[in-house]
Amino acid sequence: MKASNETGLLSHLRRPEYTGENRCIPCTVLNLAIAVALSIGAGYAALAFELPPIGVGAATLALAVVVIYLRGYLIPGTPTITKRYFPDRVLAWFEKTPADVDREGVRNGGIDREEVNPEALLLEIGIVVDDPSNEDLVLDPEFERAWERTIRDHWREERAAKRSLGTFVDADPNEIEFDAHSGSFLAWADEAYLASWPSRAACVADTAAATELPKWDADWGRRSLALRAEILGALRLFLEQCPACGGAVVLSQDVVESCCRSRDVVTATCQSCDSRLFELDVDPDDLPER
Repeated sequence: MKASNETGLLSHLRRPEYTGENRCIPCTVLNLAIAVALSIGAGYAALAFELPPIGVGAATLALAVVVIYLRGYLIPGTPTITKRYFPDRVLAWFEKTPADVDREGVRNGGIDREEVNPEALLLEIGIVVDDPSNEDLVLDPEFERAWERTIRDHWREERAAKRSLGTFVDADPNEIEFDAHSGSFLAWADEAYLASWPSRAACVADTAAATELPKWDADWGRRSLALRAEILGALRLFLEQCPACGGAVVLSQDVVESCCRSRDVVTATCQSCDSRLFELDVDPDDLPER
């Protein structure tokens, strides 16, 4: 995110795709270890020039930490190093758990998730209905039409999406900024991270749904932020048309290359513009053989 009060230099140095909620913890740990080693080396080298070793080492460490904070890494190619030499079980220790932040969607602020099945809740509310002809669950036609209208409005008018998100997370819409990067779409308010999605299309789908759901769910305002975020994510699985281009949305299995490891996921992606609307980690043992 480029904050409005950042200097031009800091804005140039900052790499939002590798910092904040996008920061890779294994890479950061490795870079900090390298920074400590460099500072020790700089301290010993300072002795040869009759300079104070502690001061030189501390200055080197401070500079390295600032670089890591702004850019996410000190040594280019760190993800390759961690992926190649860190065991998968070690990398897994550093991954965010659902109680910390949703992989995609609105940040839940560390609130414990409720033991509620979002799909069952959508059925109870009446937004999702059983379709005997297709032997499947589908969106209620009235809700689907309303959601599609609001999606179109939110896609055309970014301020509408900001207003909906502001209401959802209790933030000033005028302070909300969207920040698009390869494979992610982020929302910030006053330099605080609010949410992330795999694409702008997914963001528009969620903010539009958050506008329509209170009209259907009398308890919407009393549900926890974590549960409401789960409901929005679950709804995206029922999208048949892409918010970005109107293309067909299909479910598929994929292997996602993250910063340090590969993950098996089930995805919902537009066939026309390739916008990813949903991504869910799955256990490889649960996937059918390819």
